[in-house]
Amino acid sequence: MQISLYRLLFAFKQLSTLNNPTPIPHSQVHKASSIQSRIPSCFQLNILPPKRNTKFTSLAIQTFGKDQLKVERGQSQFKGEAAMDFFLVYCICFILALALAFYHLTNTITKHSRPQGCRKLGLGIRSNLADEHQQKYTQGVPQSKERGSESTWTVKSLWIYPVKSCKGVELTQGTIVSTGMEYDRQFSFAQLKEVKSPASASLDVPEPEEPIYKWEFITQRTFPLLATVKTEVWIPDPSSPTYSSKKPAVQSCGMIIIRYPREKSSRYGMAALIARVLGKKWEKSIVIPMNPPLEKLLLQGCTMEQMTIWKDSPKAINFGPIITEELKELKEYLKVKNPMTLFRVAEKHQREVYRCAPRKLEFGYQPVVGFADAYPLHIMNLASVLDVGGKLDEGAPTLSALQFRSNIIITGPPAFTEDDWKRIRIGDSVYHVSCRTVRCLLPNVDQSTGIKHDREPNKTLRSFRCIDEGAGKFLACLGMQMVPALEESKIKVGDAIEVLETGEHYYLKQ
Repeated sequence: MQISLYRLLFAFKQLSTLNNPTPIPHSQVHKASSIQSRIPSCFQLNILPPKRNTKFTSLAIQTFGKDQLKVERGQSQFKGEAAMDFFLVYCICFILALALAFYHLTNTITKHSRPQGCRKLGLGIRSNLADEHQQKYTQGVPQSKERGSESTWTVKSLWIYPVKSCKGVELTQGTIVSTGMEYDRQFSFAQLKEVKSPASASLDVPEPEEPIYKWEFITQRTFPLLATVKTEVWIPDPSSPTYSSKKPAVQSCGMIIIRYPREKSSRYGMAALIARVLGKKWEKSIVIPMNPPLEKLLLQGCTMEQMTIWKDSPKAINFGPIITEELKELKEYLKVKNPMTLFRVAEKHQREVYRCAPRKLEFGYQPVVGFADAYPLHIMNLASVLDVGGKLDEGAPTLSALQFRSNIIITGPPAFTEDDWKRIRIGDSVYHVSCRTVRCLLPNVDQSTGIKHDREPNKTLRSFRCIDEGAGKFLACLGMQMVPALEESKIKVGDAIEVLETGEHYYLKQ
């Protein structure tokens, strides 16, 4: 946009004098023109006076003296245009000032939300799945026969989901513990639901019994906007300049930060407005200690309560009493009507896994999980995802491996080769491949928008992936559930995959 310097000068002059116009010397106009000629063209403003053949032709210009100009006609029209120019410049400056204020405010808030003495887990660069739809991943390649040679089957991407059904955190390397990936699915939101009262033992009892309530976990299956709730994991870092063993975040083994789009902006209303103008999301954050001593949490107001997850009802730590206000706005955003809270796994009440998992006599320990659905680890072959994606109905959204929320995404094996794996090695560690993953409707949720598609990919999966007799003829399978052979090991992107044993699978329902 070009702004006439001549018109701006005239605008300020006319606004100050209102109905008493002051002549502008020719010398000022010629001086401005000479300055214009010495400025490179890429930086020039339009400082020449309006041409006579423009909309200002109605102006009658008379000469009074040697260097004098005076507007005799069209003065009111020109004053209006000058006022508009002044208003335009004022608006531009005002918006720039607000943008700078917003930048400063967001930086300040972000800085204060960083737990002291900690570092943030996750990739600070481009995702390893950024190229997941490239043609080269659709075709499998033969597995390397000799161990130690360059592997053709490798780990492409690693993910943890600290809060069940919320956004994940991508890693380049991680630690495998008895419950799966460290920090994976250690927290879960839950809603309070009413359970039918048991029938009265005697028909003579006149008073109805009090209703019974229970906390029940929630997922994207019923609340798809959980996909837009971000999670951050901050762990103690001795190399941090703010590190101290006395810092609350360090004593709590780190912090979890939950971020979600802010619906109401009472405190930062102007910043929220600017964020929306700039196309940014104004977020609310909830900061929670990762794993402080239970006694400390109980003193702060947390409680130990049962939370139902599928057919299990383990005791867990209810953080709701200490984040009551924060949960109110999140509950409204997620469209949860019942009372809502946040639970953390209690280490002494982890759920033991049986069904298709190996037993303690075989592995030396009984597999356990936190808030994972069934098994500690979930592995997904990218070629299998792309094969399903290529069969979706026309117009369906592009399928991403992230929609299946697996921990380990691999490349190399042809599509569905993993269906009969029984035991594999990843890097230096061995894993028991327990069963196929039976798919529900959760993969229909777009993980970037939280929008749930009414058909895909579930429709396509059910058309050709109902392959496990144990799951039944109406439930499709994609991906595999695993148990680590060791209670602690390491894994990283690029680790080689070696199949040690294959065989038949039969899914056992819970």
